Amino acid sequence: MRTIILFLALAQVLVAGAQTAPDTYWVQFTDKVNTPYSVDAPEQFLSARAIARRAAQGISIDELDLPVDPAYITGVLATGEVQLVNRSKWFNAITIRTSDTEALLAIQALPYVQVVRSTFRVSGEAPAPDKFMAPLVPEERGGGGGTGDYGASFTQVAMINAHLLHEIEAKGQGMLIGVLDSGFDQVNTIPGFDALRQREGIVYTKDMVVHDGDVYTDHWHGRSVLSCMAAVMPGYLMGTAPEADYVLVRTEEATTEYIVEEDNWVSGAELCDSLGCDLLNTSLGYTQFDDSTMDFSYADMDGLTTRISIAAGIASQKGMVVLNSAGNSGMSDWYYIGAPADAIDILAVGAVGDTGQVAPFSSRGPSADGRVKPDVMAMGWGSIGLDAAGEFVVPINGTSFSSPILAGGVACLWQLHPGRTSSEIMDAVRRSASHWTMPNDSMGYGIPDLWAAHLWLDATTGVTEADRQATVTAWPMPFLDAFEVLLPDAGGLVLNVQIMDATGRTVHALRMPVAPDGRYRITGLTDLPGGLYLFHATDGVRSWNGRVVKQ
Repeated sequence: MRTIILFLALAQVLVAGAQTAPDTYWVQFTDKVNTPYSVDAPEQFLSARAIARRAAQGISIDELDLPVDPAYITGVLATGEVQLVNRSKWFNAITIRTSDTEALLAIQALPYVQVVRSTFRVSGEAPAPDKFMAPLVPEERGGGGGTGDYGASFTQVAMINAHLLHEIEAKGQGMLIGVLDSGFDQVNTIPGFDALRQREGIVYTKDMVVHDGDVYTDHWHGRSVLSCMAAVMPGYLMGTAPEADYVLVRTEEATTEYIVEEDNWVSGAELCDSLGCDLLNTSLGYTQFDDSTMDFSYADMDGLTTRISIAAGIASQKGMVVLNSAGNSGMSDWYYIGAPADAIDILAVGAVGDTGQVAPFSSRGPSADGRVKPDVMAMGWGSIGLDAAGEFVVPINGTSFSSPILAGGVACLWQLHPGRTSSEIMDAVRRSASHWTMPNDSMGYGIPDLWAAHLWLDATTGVTEADRQATVTAWPMPFLDAFEVLLPDAGGLVLNVQIMDATGRTVHALRMPVAPDGRYRITGLTDLPGGLYLFHATDGVRSWNGRVVKQ
């Protein structure tokens, strides 16, 4: 039945595309059973740095890390005039380009092919206007005030107290940041990046769109984004991580909007993971496409529906801190965050102006499943960076710039606490933010104070993650009116317990002793609506956390 349904779906695509034939496809495979790769030999597909990052955070190497079976790729390419574009190990898939309809039908018939879907259609229409133009706002912010080497960029750096980290010589040294964007036009020649080039701080580049080996001639947006982190122009502009190293990956086609760009991003994120990046910054977001049949709905913004959001969540699980701009839809009909800002366990970054006021264009939350979004905020209304021509330092607008400003600062924070996990770093950033105790749909947890996050991480050093934040086992799942949890090493303790909804609001609280065997029963939950809840118990030093679901 599956084969028949997929065959019919493909036939419909071919008929519909008679005049504007689809030419790019996502091909997903059934398994990795016969792969020549093994989790016991990760050095074949992960860099030493990537392996070390996992080991440092106690993250196991699993099947997701295994590359796509090369025999399956060979089988697809052997069906006809088919070009391999990208691979995705996390989804066990490849992106191909072809106009050979017989090859497409042959690919669908392969026993190890699960899905074939169109992701881009050739069109004779004129290119769309540049989708990265700065958002129109009722009032133009003037940018920051000048101070020392930072120049006018001091305001955006000081707003998150990243300058205090710089003062203790934490400027991103030793950190590797992956930047996924539309291109990095002239970064190889512009004076603002002289210091970056001279110290060979660009360690790798890749064009996932056309694979021409050059990310420096494609588009200005990624360059402006990078300037917020890496530019050094004394008296004018100082990035938040001026001494970090960078991987520059082009995943976005600036003049079109198709789902293939998400798939480019997935492959780019996997590349950054394999290279050992510590952080990913993406100033991109997806909601609606040039082909309306590909459009998302707000209901899709749950972190578990779109491929790009699922992949962002996987990147986080692999031990990277993932930051993504919240989006610029706050004054549009869409209004909400886009994908992958909705991803679980990443930092979606909204925009504020120079006095901390929410930018009217900044996309709002929550996620469709009710989680706090955006997570945090940084200056993106009147941010100081390089302009579209790359010639001048000017105020620039967009969550595209609030995200890298914070990403650079977070890199400096993690540099000071290399023994911490990515989850601990993100937790510290959220805890430090201005609205931590009262998050909302415009500001999320608010504007982070990275110096406060640094002090908090210092203060909690020595309390192991296993003691401080053990994960609970809960049953039954889903539950009706009560559930039980097993709390490691908590037998006999008296704990404060909170049940929180997906926005972080406490909906049930109690204080009870734990049974000697570590079991703890939570009752009185009959009136809670169905959905995802967070369990938190603490004895004041250690804590136990988990997710539970009410039917």
